[in-house]
Amino acid sequence: MRTPILLFLALALTAFLRFYRLDGYGLWSDEFVTLAIVSSESFREVIRTCFAIPQPIPPLYFLLNKWVYGFFPPGEIALRVLSAAASVLAGYLLFVVGRLLFSAEVGLWGLFLYAVNSTQIVYAQNARPYALALALSTASTGCLLKWRCRHSRAWALGYVAASALLLHTHYLFFPMLMAHWLYLAVDAGSPSAGGAKPWRLWLKLHAGIAVSLLPLCPQLWQIVHARHSLNWERKYPAAKDLLAFLELRPLLAGLAVGLLLYVGCRTIPAVSRRWSSRLTASDPPRNRKGLLLLGLWYFLPLSLFFGLAYGNGLNLFVERYMILASLPPFLALPALALAACPKWIGRSALVVYLSVYVWIVPATYFRQKGQLSQGVPGGNEWRETLSQLAFPKFQSSVFLFQSPFIESNRLDFSGDSQLLRYLSAPLQSFYVKKPGAPFVLLPVHWWIESEPHWNFKSRLRVSLLSQRDFTLLATQEFFDYFEPWLKSQSRPCGEWRVVESFRSSGALRLKRLAWFSPSTRLSVRDANAT
Repeated sequence: MRTPILLFLALALTAFLRFYRLDGYGLWSDEFVTLAIVSSESFREVIRTCFAIPQPIPPLYFLLNKWVYGFFPPGEIALRVLSAAASVLAGYLLFVVGRLLFSAEVGLWGLFLYAVNSTQIVYAQNARPYALALALSTASTGCLLKWRCRHSRAWALGYVAASALLLHTHYLFFPMLMAHWLYLAVDAGSPSAGGAKPWRLWLKLHAGIAVSLLPLCPQLWQIVHARHSLNWERKYPAAKDLLAFLELRPLLAGLAVGLLLYVGCRTIPAVSRRWSSRLTASDPPRNRKGLLLLGLWYFLPLSLFFGLAYGNGLNLFVERYMILASLPPFLALPALALAACPKWIGRSALVVYLSVYVWIVPATYFRQKGQLSQGVPGGNEWRETLSQLAFPKFQSSVFLFQSPFIESNRLDFSGDSQLLRYLSAPLQSFYVKKPGAPFVLLPVHWWIESEPHWNFKSRLRVSLLSQRDFTLLATQEFFDYFEPWLKSQSRPCGEWRVVESFRSSGALRLKRLAWFSPSTRLSVRDANAT
């Protein structure tokens, strides 16, 4: 009875930490894209939008999220509840994989480590497909292990379904299938491998997965041609980044406690006599090749993206793309701790690891922010800033919006309504209570000097001078380049002045500027005198 009770407690903890303050942070830029897609009028429109906008994500997650989103009033909870539920499911499936590879105890320890992990809480409270992809990747691995033991048709179909749904959720989770191939290749000589027939079935299974991807070929073709759009990360990885999902300080604390307990039991005579029998009672893992699978699951995606960054120049070495590799350490640590030394010492080391991690990571975030994770990128800056648009002081005849999705040299998108909706996604969100003035989308960078930019800026200058006032929503970095250009284009006829300003908790700034000419200043002076 102990295992079901502990499993229930672990899952309850997992669910609580993921649903706790699910709306504690406002949406960030990529979540606005999710909102724009799921707000489409029909499921068919969701698919068309996914294929039309430049993001490398298939439509399955957005179709599911549109269905879930319809059951709730508009808000952050409605948009994120699918990810939170998928993260809880991923935790249960992680327990199942740990039990299949090693034992129920390893699975339970892995689930508790997963439950309190701050990185997992972040992606559970993020309206993007990563939590769902983690659940499907773990389901795929579980079906593989079941099929490897029994070679039944049901588990084979389960593996095809889970793997196909995984790739229909996010393309960049394909290294999971590569890890499965390598694991089976190394394990081919074991008695349970079953000879050549299972390999023929294995090829048929992957042929079925490939066939399921045929409807996505147009989007995949676009991604291949526009792969430079994925290369937005500027920091190239270092060798130490291969340990990105290993928490070193708690790990060192657990190792130190385990070593002290072992040495103490060996050197202190009274303790040694009492625990001598238990010092030799170390049970090896039931499946030693399980560590091989976990190693491939962890290092293959990281090594692949590391090699692409330095070999091909395509830098995909970012946490959200590598999140696939975050699950194996939760099982590897208890498997090694319980096998390398007596179980009571391994359990003590795991308790210390868990306690230290909770104290220095989620507990620290809770003390600082009232949340159990570092939160979504940008925090509440979008929610704070967009809510200001409801006040009359920021309402003007023209609204300029620095879109976070516009590539630096792409400025003409007026003829594509779906693309325009994608680029202006934050302005279509539930944070904006009522439609504002006609908006003009600005590129991410204002400092670029090229003929398309000169023409765009020239047209914008004429438009602003004809309207005499405008509101600008942009980052402070953008405004630092925009303000000098604005001043250089206005003198000596007059000048633009900031009449209202709002500074968010992040980089976003909301400013309303008005045009002041010499005659305007004179009339204002006369009015004051009167």
